[in-house]
Amino acid sequence: MASPRPRKADGATLAACLAEARAGKAQPVYLFDGDAFLSGRAARELAEALVPEAQRSLNLVELDAAASPAEVAAELSTVGLFGGGKVVLLSEPAFLTSKEDQDDAFRRARDRWAQGGQREAARRLLALAAKAGWTAQDLAGPDAPGAADWRAQLAVDAAFDPDFVAAAARWAVERDMKAARDDAGALDALLARGLPPGHVLVVAAGKVDGRLPLVKKLASAGRRVGFAIEKVGEWQNQRLDLRPTIELLLGPSGKRVEPDAERLLAERVGEDARTLASELAKLVAYAGSREVITAEDVEQTVVRVAEDPFFAFGNAVEARDRAAALAVLDRTLADGGSVHMVISLLASTLRRMIEERERARRVAGDRRIGSAREWESLVFPSVSEEERGEKKPYGFWMKYQASLRFSREELLRGLADVAEADVAAKSGGDGRVAVERLLVRLLAERERRGAA
Repeated sequence: MASPRPRKADGATLAACLAEARAGKAQPVYLFDGDAFLSGRAARELAEALVPEAQRSLNLVELDAAASPAEVAAELSTVGLFGGGKVVLLSEPAFLTSKEDQDDAFRRARDRWAQGGQREAARRLLALAAKAGWTAQDLAGPDAPGAADWRAQLAVDAAFDPDFVAAAARWAVERDMKAARDDAGALDALLARGLPPGHVLVVAAGKVDGRLPLVKKLASAGRRVGFAIEKVGEWQNQRLDLRPTIELLLGPSGKRVEPDAERLLAERVGEDARTLASELAKLVAYAGSREVITAEDVEQTVVRVAEDPFFAFGNAVEARDRAAALAVLDRTLADGGSVHMVISLLASTLRRMIEERERARRVAGDRRIGSAREWESLVFPSVSEEERGEKKPYGFWMKYQASLRFSREELLRGLADVAEADVAAKSGGDGRVAVERLLVRLLAERERRGAA
């Protein structure tokens, strides 16, 4: 069975982990992380390979996201009711969650609440809140943390739902629920002395904080396999590579997806593995006895749910890719985006290229700077400390490179055209048509020169 590319240099894969389990040579710890859906699916498959079906009710223990390190250590140290091997399956532990994944962790708790899993949702919420030092009483009180507090302390932004927080916190207070202490000491000690013979910890996580000592100790105690939908291509022209994940999800069906269908799936589904799995299940049923899923199948059955990243439009303009820019414009407006937002983004993109072009021009004249190293030596010192912040020189260099795909006159004329499109859109004119004309004019010059 294929699996998404592992991130670890030791070459660990799901297939290798399953082979170890079936051969009776399991490692004490398996840490699967990256995409929560893919890692969870893989962890359950491994747990079921480790414990025969007849023994799972007694020898397979499942712990949810709110479990503390101490609770995990206690469960691993406890011998099974009838002896023998024991597997602890730990799903999406809050104590390993990276800050960048906490918005998704909040969303999963909120969704579980909506599905009727009040206890699990409340436990997940309290485990996340405990990272900021908040209790159920804090969340349910009159001075409960607001959206700004959740954003500042826990990076929870888009998913924040005050009604869910208030309801789940009251539910937890009524039942005297408390978040377990996030103390890794007991689990650290257990990993240091070794798990009891035949006991295995399988962790299914999303994005973990790799700087945590506990993450490093779990990985060194056994196997770590990363699961994620990969991106390929250059920095500004990356695309999703769904092939390894599709092969993993389609494995039992014996079907495969043709390249054009894969590209269309990437466009319509994006990098949400859970949605991809759902759509593939529909495609398998739709294809029937056919072994190959085609682009036509995807056209007929898959509705576009992926949103273009905020920077996709700007990237297409910087690359002078007229077709891509027009396509992103179409999708953005079809998804409910505002033409005013597009005009603002286009103005920002052009201003940034003009700024980097002029910054280099002041230092090197009209001579083209040929390498990032030379640019960093000549131009980067002129960038103010305030503008630099924590940004790396490479980002500035890439904007300068993008500016070289246009003449100085084209960039200035393009900015003037943006101003005219803005006036047209705000005066009751057809802003979309104005932007399309602007893009055709701005991004067609290279093609005419190339054809000459």
